[in-house]
Amino acid sequence: MLNLPTKCYFLNILGHFYPFFFNTTYRMVAFAAVSFAEGITFGAWLRALAAPVASDGDETITAAGNSWGWGARTARINVSATAPDGNAGFNMGVYNDVTMSLSAGDEANLWVKPMDIVKVSYGKYDNNTLRGDLCYGSWNWLRPTSSWIAEDEGLLMSGNGGTGLMAEITPMENLYIQAMVPITTEQVKAGTTYKNLRGGFAYTVPGLAKIKAQYIGKGAGSTDDETVTEESYTQADWEIKADGTIGLVAGATPTTTTTTIEGTDGNSNCDIEAEVDVLAVEGLYAGVGFRYDVRKDGKENNAGEENMKVALGVSYQVMPELKVSASGAFFTFYGEKVDPRFQAGLGVDYDLGDGLAVNADFRYLSKSGVDGEKADYTDHIAFSVGVQKSVSSNGYIGVAFQGQTNSGNFANNVITGKPNDDGEPKNFTWAIPVALSVWF
Repeated sequence: MLNLPTKCYFLNILGHFYPFFFNTTYRMVAFAAVSFAEGITFGAWLRALAAPVASDGDETITAAGNSWGWGARTARINVSATAPDGNAGFNMGVYNDVTMSLSAGDEANLWVKPMDIVKVSYGKYDNNTLRGDLCYGSWNWLRPTSSWIAEDEGLLMSGNGGTGLMAEITPMENLYIQAMVPITTEQVKAGTTYKNLRGGFAYTVPGLAKIKAQYIGKGAGSTDDETVTEESYTQADWEIKADGTIGLVAGATPTTTTTTIEGTDGNSNCDIEAEVDVLAVEGLYAGVGFRYDVRKDGKENNAGEENMKVALGVSYQVMPELKVSASGAFFTFYGEKVDPRFQAGLGVDYDLGDGLAVNADFRYLSKSGVDGEKADYTDHIAFSVGVQKSVSSNGYIGVAFQGQTNSGNFANNVITGKPNDDGEPKNFTWAIPVALSVWF
């Protein structure tokens, strides 16, 4: 993270050598602007993966992108500002990818602290205070997105990437409370807005456990019947005028049609999440997460969508050089006799010293099905073996070999698996990505 300095001695030097171009007035303005900017910090975290050789199951290809897909993020800046007293500030980000297209970052919000224990903010967030992650192995390469339902980030509990008015409260040590009302620039009925509010908490028992829970509203307010009136003319009502244009026949009368669009009753759909992390054993992280998706008439209206998730994540620092990670999740779904599915993974990280490290992982996603009838080629196995070399305290380079069964996709759309000549998605896809990552 880079701090903007409050003194710019080079401005005096420029003023000395170029008094006409950079006179005293300009220097005074520059000093004032930079001094005013005290507390502003700049940061960046970047990763790009380029595969000189890969296969989509049909052809040998080249590909490049982010771990999560789309264009390789090769430039980025995150800006944060905090007032000297720590009671006001803002956060924002601007990203650029290899296609030279700028995009908004993950967050843009401003905040104030009317009390030491209360922070109030408004904007777009990338707030992961409550999120529960377990990331390892291929998560840092081209992610085998066909081989899991729940990603490593948010495996145990989801983060807050919403937009709205948020309050964060720390009423006592080890207790954190978050609540957000999704008020946006779009004019929305209050009933709908408040059916989409979210709130949660995290409480840490030092040296023992961390307990988290949150409610995420996904409801909709009721709507009234709407009457729509339309006017139309028949072909006989039109004629070609003397000037060659087409117009209505004198005295033509439109046919009026009135349609009533029935209103909806609304719903109180929501996700309910909970997580417990064990902190009692040094070097061990173990967490279990639960999510239940409440959907009105879900069996009929949300067939195939998730109903419940139970997830487990464990990582253990066996020795200073060796860490082992494992994760899994079990899912049930809405619909008529839709079969549950599960995913599992195992990963190893080993530090060889001198900035050199190796990692490997294995992932599996079970088949989908209905009433015990499993769909062919819907299960996936993925694996990766990689090596990374730190080139400074702020970056590394790495190379890996990755594979995936049943025409699996890598990084969503970076490599899209192709079926065989018979249209069956059972090909083996693979990639050898070169990873470059830097952070400041």
